[in-house]
Amino acid sequence: MIKKSPIISLNVYNITSEKQNATEVKGRPFYSLTYRKKGTAKIDIDGKTIVSKKDCITLTPKNKIYATEILEETHIIAIHFDCLSASSFPSAFIIENNSRQIENLFDAIYKKYSAEDACNFECYSLLYQILSEIDSYFQKKHDSHIKPKILRAKSEIERNYANSDFNISVLVDRLNISPSYLRAEFKKAYSLTPCEYLNIVRQKNAISILASDYYSVEDIAKQCGYCSTSYFIQVFKKNTGLSPLKYKEKFLK
Repeated sequence: MIKKSPIISLNVYNITSEKQNATEVKGRPFYSLTYRKKGTAKIDIDGKTIVSKKDCITLTPKNKIYATEILEETHIIAIHFDCLSASSFPSAFIIENNSRQIENLFDAIYKKYSAEDACNFECYSLLYQILSEIDSYFQKKHDSHIKPKILRAKSEIERNYANSDFNISVLVDRLNISPSYLRAEFKKAYSLTPCEYLNIVRQKNAISILASDYYSVEDIAKQCGYCSTSYFIQVFKKNTGLSPLKYKEKFLK
């Protein structure tokens, strides 16, 4: 649902609207994230109809044509923003908000925003907080359908990836489940096998440490749970097509 990417622009508006018939909105070069403080609106987008009521958070993607109908007098805080990635939010969504925290964040970003200081770091920080709350909502919704031992398996991988003695056999013993069950359920939940996920976690952390320019390839291999430097280089090259130092030279300078 969310492809995390740096925010590169934002504008904030406080909008009130009278009841009005459906109006087509041309594809706009930004994402629109709204908090509805009052009223109801209907949005037809991507062949679906979503209804935004009081306290709903709604996102419409950039460059999408849609129709909106104001069913009753409405009041929204709207954040128009863009991200470095071209498809950070590929689909429209609506969330019925039960958290006072999110409403407070929308109120705060509107109060802090001014067109004269559109790069206000505090506003960017507040938008990241809002997106973090939304991401957490979708993560909890996703996790609610996943078996507890599979959730624990993911957590164990994230906590233990740096230990070279940690592997899927160790994980299976800790969870007291069969390898085939773990593999099948983990892939169902995350579209990856446990082994693939462990490799991804190690790889991402290796790239992050590589970018810091503080550590040698040998140190990075140890910090990311690889049993030897040569094996780390072999796996890294298999995944990226480049050795760690060549990757750093090409992408991290």
